[in-house]
Amino acid sequence: MNYAITELKEQHPWLRNYNSKMLQMVAKQIAAARKSSTGRLRYRKNDDYNSLTYNQTGFRIEEATHTLSLSKIDKIKIVLHRKPVNVKQVTICRKNGKWYAVAACQVLRKQYSTTRYFKPVGIDVGITKFAHDSDNNTIDNPQFLTRMLKPVRRAHRRLSRRQLGSNNHRKAKHMLAKLYDRIRNRRKDFLHKVSAYYSKHYDLIFLEKLRVLYMTKNHRLARKILDSSWSTFKTMLQYKANRVVEVEPAYSSINCSRCNNPVPKSLAVRTHVCPECGAVLDRDYNAALNILQRGLKSLLPMEHREVTPVEIAMRSGKQEAHGIRPG
Repeated sequence: MNYAITELKEQHPWLRNYNSKMLQMVAKQIAAARKSSTGRLRYRKNDDYNSLTYNQTGFRIEEATHTLSLSKIDKIKIVLHRKPVNVKQVTICRKNGKWYAVAACQVLRKQYSTTRYFKPVGIDVGITKFAHDSDNNTIDNPQFLTRMLKPVRRAHRRLSRRQLGSNNHRKAKHMLAKLYDRIRNRRKDFLHKVSAYYSKHYDLIFLEKLRVLYMTKNHRLARKILDSSWSTFKTMLQYKANRVVEVEPAYSSINCSRCNNPVPKSLAVRTHVCPECGAVLDRDYNAALNILQRGLKSLLPMEHREVTPVEIAMRSGKQEAHGIRPG
């Protein structure tokens, strides 16, 4: 595709007004679309193409003047949220009438410490309460989409009444996108604050390995599950915290955290009452304690771990094989 750009520049001189690296990234997107698509490619509309990419060269970020210099465009005033280091790529994108510059930096991934962990924590995420950890700290679920459901539905009805292709339809579509953008920003701000709190106060975090796509098959809870954004919260913790370990979620709310006795209960029952040891705990607090215990057991050294019968049989088979000598 890059060879075709040279020929296209000769046929269409206006292409020389654009940076070569930016045109190469467009050609790369077209080549990737040809490989992945099975049908015929279609031209994108002007409203659908909202980004351009400068790769390796053609850009310069000046921290002193807070400007971004783009080749064949000009210097642009920007707001720097953080100090960019070793920038390899800059993508200019437009979202709901606002322009953003996304810088891709090459940084060394901080390896988690293999020394002793002093402050581990288990976190149970949910719908009523977003998080309940093993230190009995609770964080309420704001449910931003549920709170804004009335204006969102009103905006959808307003959009459906407008004639397709008219200016009123374009304005209604922009207002709906702006409303969703506001909800997204509030949710992202909340997740950043919660993940920053846990990554700052704990050096080892245990989470449940939730299968969110399977859980959303319950249509009564699907919207609230997606509104909670548990997967985004896990992703933020993984690049902020020292170490994040996922454990299996099976029976974490059923088994007692003190005696491991199974106590079956429905989702409506929010208190864990164990008839064996007499423990009375919050349902989510009991689950967080089980997550912490399972996570710590999974990180035990091999010599302190209970050996299974299968491993014993494999070891004995290896010893017998080493004991046999060829005659």
